[in-house]
Amino acid sequence: MTKRIIHIIFLTNFFAALCGQTPVGSWSDRLIYNSAVDVCASSSEIYASTGASILIFNKEYSELKKLSKVNGLTETGISAIGWSEENQTLVIAYSSTNIDLIKRNRVVNMPDILRKYVHGNEKVNKIRLYGKYAYLACSFGIVVIDIAKEEIYDVWKPGTTSETPEIWDIAFGAGKIFAATESGLFHADITNSGLAYFGNWLMITDLPEPYGTYNAAVWSGNRLYANLLKKDGSGDRVYVYDGTSNLFSFIPGVSNLSFDATSDGFLVSSQKLIRRFGINGLLIKSIDTGQWSNPHFLRAIENGAELWIADKTSGLLKYERSGKMSPYTLPGPLTNAAFHITAANGKTVISAGGVDASWNNLERPLQLSVHLENRWLGISDASNSDAMRTFINPDDREHFFVSTWGGGLLEFRNNQLYRSYNGENSPLEQSSVKICGLAMDKAKNLWITQSGTTSNIKVLKPDGSWIVNPLSIGVQIIGDMIISQNGHKWIILPNGNGLFVYDDNKTPENFTDDRWKRMMVEESTGGVISNILSIAEDLEGNIWIGSDQGLLVYYNPVEIFDKPQAAHRPRIPRDDGSNIYDYALRTETITSIAIDGGNRKWIGTSGAGAYLLSPDGTSQIRNYTETNSPLFSNSITSIAVDNNTGDIWFGTSKGVQSLRGDAVAGRERYENVYAFPNPVRNDFNGNVTITGLMSNSTVKITDVSGNLVFETKSIGGEASWDLTTYTGRRVATGVYIAFCSSEDVRASATVKILVMR
Repeated sequence: MTKRIIHIIFLTNFFAALCGQTPVGSWSDRLIYNSAVDVCASSSEIYASTGASILIFNKEYSELKKLSKVNGLTETGISAIGWSEENQTLVIAYSSTNIDLIKRNRVVNMPDILRKYVHGNEKVNKIRLYGKYAYLACSFGIVVIDIAKEEIYDVWKPGTTSETPEIWDIAFGAGKIFAATESGLFHADITNSGLAYFGNWLMITDLPEPYGTYNAAVWSGNRLYANLLKKDGSGDRVYVYDGTSNLFSFIPGVSNLSFDATSDGFLVSSQKLIRRFGINGLLIKSIDTGQWSNPHFLRAIENGAELWIADKTSGLLKYERSGKMSPYTLPGPLTNAAFHITAANGKTVISAGGVDASWNNLERPLQLSVHLENRWLGISDASNSDAMRTFINPDDREHFFVSTWGGGLLEFRNNQLYRSYNGENSPLEQSSVKICGLAMDKAKNLWITQSGTTSNIKVLKPDGSWIVNPLSIGVQIIGDMIISQNGHKWIILPNGNGLFVYDDNKTPENFTDDRWKRMMVEESTGGVISNILSIAEDLEGNIWIGSDQGLLVYYNPVEIFDKPQAAHRPRIPRDDGSNIYDYALRTETITSIAIDGGNRKWIGTSGAGAYLLSPDGTSQIRNYTETNSPLFSNSITSIAVDNNTGDIWFGTSKGVQSLRGDAVAGRERYENVYAFPNPVRNDFNGNVTITGLMSNSTVKITDVSGNLVFETKSIGGEASWDLTTYTGRRVATGVYIAFCSSEDVRASATVKILVMR
């Protein structure tokens, strides 16, 4: 399978510069680019794997680019990369054993290994290039790829029995191939046609530990250098072999991670030290911690007069002979982990902490990634951990709160920690203050849910004072919370305890007029659901519930205290004329629910990707999965909709990404109404978006003579035009006018659109 690559270039997004907006329907990766785990190079470009994507540095133009599943790659989860100069091809192996070949702006996918059953664990540890072939050191042998033919040439099995040991590295020299494995070093004649049979491999027995684990090897100066991994931490041993073996290098406590050849010798990379040896085996240069702070070197390669280093904590590094070290990274979040995402008014905050399925601490240091106006800011604090939720003040996006599972409540202003509330300086009892839910009422009181106390609901007032509600909900774990339009607090009770609904009667300090109800979710069809995972209120005031048994909705939640309320499952009619319907997502575990500006429902699941449903939930508009879209993973941890920008943010098990949706919140009046892109150039194939509209606007597009070309309704505050007429033909070059009118026809606006064909 072949796909084209679209390069995304940092700071030079030409389309965005022209129209000022990200095109509707376009995806963006929100991955880290300040960590590198592997590196290789062509004559003109350096390639660094972040583990989820590829960072590319073009030396001629001093330009950084990125390559991910969003713009061409088949997957995330990259395990190894390698460059074939002979074939001008980048070889990418994924943790699934899927393979991509990147050939001059083409992605050629080779799923052969992925589809073939292999007994035991399947993974690719290293890629070595030699001649026209790529050699993959795998857990089950050596896979040989003919790059030109784009096919698997053979699978070789070094070892002493039919049970092939895990292969960690490969080296070539003197007409031989050497395999560094978990059970010793093996070699064979590279021209031997029978290397799929273990009996055609010879073991190097002239070693102090011939059956030890050898994880790195390189051929240099007619000698083989191999690293004996010492798992006890005492320090690896490097042996040199030229028919007999000798100890070459040993540094107590140092583990060696990669050996790579240079023009005049080889490199040995370890976590805090890179050593360059000459072809005679003499040490030429050591690069250590004094030349770069907090290093975590994983691999170094030579390219021209420079060394390029994959560093886990700092990304791609260039080391010059003068001793200068320079980082090459792109902006991004602090981590690819996303436990929860909040987006509002153009600002997004990603929390990387959280709890496990049993609500035990993950002990992840506090890490918040803030995205605002195409810029990233990372906030980290080792003294706090396990951020649970964030809440952005709707009137001031520079003011937000963070709940933590053990560290209390954190308040931020201008992205700086402003106050920290805990058991010592606030009514938040306990030394370990476990807070999950955050919500703000119309009076700007911040409501929180605290677990492990007798009073589970507390309120932080705008003046900094507290209200402690004496009510005990009666369960150990108190989860997420929303405040509905009528002021009711809907609280999730995890671990199968259902829901808690609370009405303070808009008097949070007076407890005598309060009402509350603890309940399981009772279906209209008679079933009972106790395990609730997510909750949201839509624009019409309906309460949507996500459970381990699908999606449900309360259509009349305002009367939840007055009479029994059943939750309904949205029904999707089958498109076969049978009048038979199916319940929406009944078999899925719903991890997240978000509402866009058109009142449509964005649903995240634990294993079926993300769904977009119609406002009433009875029509499935999209199902985004790993196979039919750039979605990184079918396991969704969080979805957030920014109804100011139209961006849909997805937190997945493999990283964060966003999609420019086709809906924003409707405006109260027409202001700043415009279309993008405008002008529409002849190479543009997407939809024109008209934004700044009131909800449910009617949009009629005519030519300059007044002939009707197209008519549609806005979704929230935006409408889309696919540049066709109502008969489906593409429009010709010219000026077109969009007449926009409100639902009550009392307000209107016009926009001119220039189309060039």
